Amino acid sequence: MLRAVLFDVGNTLILASPRFWLLPFLQERGLRPLRDPRPAALAAFRFYEEHHLEARDLERALGLWREFHRRLFLGMGLEAHAEALSQELVENWKNPRFWPVTPGAEATLRALRERGYLLAVVSNWDATLPEILEVVGLRAYFQHLAVSALSGVAKPDPRLFQEALAALGVAPEEAVHVGDAEADLLGARAAGVRPLLFDPLGENPGALHRLEGVLDYLA
Repeated sequence: MLRAVLFDVGNTLILASPRFWLLPFLQERGLRPLRDPRPAALAAFRFYEEHHLEARDLERALGLWREFHRRLFLGMGLEAHAEALSQELVENWKNPRFWPVTPGAEATLRALRERGYLLAVVSNWDATLPEILEVVGLRAYFQHLAVSALSGVAKPDPRLFQEALAALGVAPEEAVHVGDAEADLLGARAAGVRPLLFDPLGENPGALHRLEGVLDYLA
């Protein structure tokens, strides 16, 4: 019997693609990428992934985000604006507009809670995540947040999943994990948790494309 649902955050509960938050930010300032933003985003996210475990407090986390944004702008060909824009984004890191919630996320979490499921986050993220989930209105749905930078291990390490399971008091076979990346699939399976692949962009035909699909799966 399933009793718990674990959730990734980036590109699962919050849309991470720059098209949803960065491009509108640039348009408001009369700017646009001078080079294809996709390679720049891939490189910036790779840099973040390599360094996020070091961001165990807010000071280091905001420094990481500043460098992430700077690399993103440089990769887009916006060298003249990179420093100022990166600083502006870091100063406004608690603004929910920069953390767009995936359509259906709150309704899905509310429905799961009403059905009696225990909920936890299992995310490769830095020390800002608890406050980000608070400002976007999702924090209260979760009994536990297993955040890699705060726990010292990152997916696909199964220990991050095991932390969440222990906090909820459930066995691996009593939980499913919803996430968008290979690390979600590998980590969940290594922990004995059934993974559900999610793709908010609708590009993977074998994945869920709407978070409400989690409710259908559990019905």
